[in-house]
Amino acid sequence: MASIPSPPSSVYTTGDRDTVILLVVSGLISLAALLALFGVMTFMSSKKYTHTHFQAYFVCLLLANTMQAWGTTMSLKWVELHGIVDGSFCAAQGGIAQGGNIDSALWSFIISWHLFNLLFLRYKTSKWVSWAIIAFGWSFIFTLVFLGPVAIQTIPRGHYFGISGLSCRITSAYHKEQIFLEYFFQIFAVVANFFMHVATLLRVRGNLLRIEGRWRMRFVPLGDSWQLSLGRDFTDSAMLRLVQHMIWYPVAYAATTIPMGIARMVELCGMPLPLWASALTGIIFNLGGFLNVVLFLGAQRFFPDEGTLPEFTERKNSPEVDKIVAQYGVVPFTLQRASASEVKSIDSAETEAKEKPFDFDTASIETLEPAVLRDRAERSSSRQAFSSPQIAPTTTA
Repeated sequence: MASIPSPPSSVYTTGDRDTVILLVVSGLISLAALLALFGVMTFMSSKKYTHTHFQAYFVCLLLANTMQAWGTTMSLKWVELHGIVDGSFCAAQGGIAQGGNIDSALWSFIISWHLFNLLFLRYKTSKWVSWAIIAFGWSFIFTLVFLGPVAIQTIPRGHYFGISGLSCRITSAYHKEQIFLEYFFQIFAVVANFFMHVATLLRVRGNLLRIEGRWRMRFVPLGDSWQLSLGRDFTDSAMLRLVQHMIWYPVAYAATTIPMGIARMVELCGMPLPLWASALTGIIFNLGGFLNVVLFLGAQRFFPDEGTLPEFTERKNSPEVDKIVAQYGVVPFTLQRASASEVKSIDSAETEAKEKPFDFDTASIETLEPAVLRDRAERSSSRQAFSSPQIAPTTTA
């Protein structure tokens, strides 16, 4: 493909302008939702899921979605001008758009990798590793964005970030850079996320087993799915609910990215893309941030209370673990030792649970946990009382 520099300006037709307006509106919806969520997270003091490192990765994903939405809403200037003008503003939009796209792919992949590493490989991680990943991730993104105009841009091919389609992106003169410095990361994230989160879910559910050092698949009829819960304790059940929700973030990323990826491949092949296809795929892609906000708000009914959330980085390593746990490949995690204040909250929660009618279908983890702990304590004390010799009390004259 010939390296033709991007034009200094491009005038919108009526259809082009209407399409860009729809894209800007979808970007504004995501941007407003993301900013509102950041405000809620700032003032929300409860349920800070610091045990999992997931919160830090999720915030990075939200920041990436914000960059994407910001880059889209910058096209408001082109709507006002009825066209695009090459220059510093156009270059800024191109850099923000590339950074947001790669950033979203990176943090979506890291969330899937975190789940895979934690719940499939059962590998212990530390907080400093998490912060090192975050520092590397953002440094990597900014390096890729500045690499183009600083090290790759040449005079014969023109500006690295310039007019491309209906907005400003990496120009068509840098064809290979479009593929390997942007689209490649999005495609890789979609494919890698799919395999990792499917494997993680099968592992946690009990379908994928490790028996005598060998991996085996186990499927049961739909009516006998209860057999998969054998070997899982209360903590494992909480983890299953957690992973079943968290894997929807990579799924949402794939659902919003694949249509746009197909449209970009069509353009790279030199085939014309109808305006309706550009509008539809762009709107779906721009609503990715809004979809992540919806998933986060829906997580409130899936996440257990912070006081009962299992500690991911420590696992049970005791001879008392049932053999069936090892057989089914489900390694239970440990709970943190409760403090005096937490014990009081457990007692008060148990009192409230006794006063309300018990409905198994609607019972939450917060309702069941105090009862489980109290029941274990009562059974332990009963066994000790039964095994201790009874000594008759003596009386004094």
